[in-house]
Amino acid sequence: MYDTGTRGQMEKDKLIRKLKTVKDPKERDRIMWALAGRGKDTFEEEPSPVQAGKPEMPPSQGQIPGLPKLPVDARKAVSYIAPALLIFFGMVNLLQAVMHYIETGRIDAVFPQLIFGVIFFLFGFFSLTKARKTSQGVNADKKKT
Repeated sequence: MYDTGTRGQMEKDKLIRKLKTVKDPKERDRIMWALAGRGKDTFEEEPSPVQAGKPEMPPSQGQIPGLPKLPVDARKAVSYIAPALLIFFGMVNLLQAVMHYIETGRIDAVFPQLIFGVIFFLFGFFSLTKARKTSQGVNADKKKT
């Protein structure tokens, strides 16, 4: 019968110590399989060399070309478009409601349009302040570099 007592334990301790120092994932897998007793034949005494730097990407993925980046000034201008539109629609709704009120003299007929105008205007105003804060943050980053 094969004795796996002290000799087997010494090999196991050696594998555990090696597992703590090896950085290559394939080598770690081999050591784990050897410790599990499934692949003692696959374990090599010399670990494969660890590659420095970035891990290689598979050739199938490669570099995916992205969309061109907008300049900082164009990004700032684009961030003001949505708030400007919201403020414009709010003002149009408010002016239409006022004109309709002047024609009819009934507030209950123009009340929903007044509400929508105020909501659009408020969203536009808050979006404008947020866009201003973010553009100031972009300017601060631009000045630091």
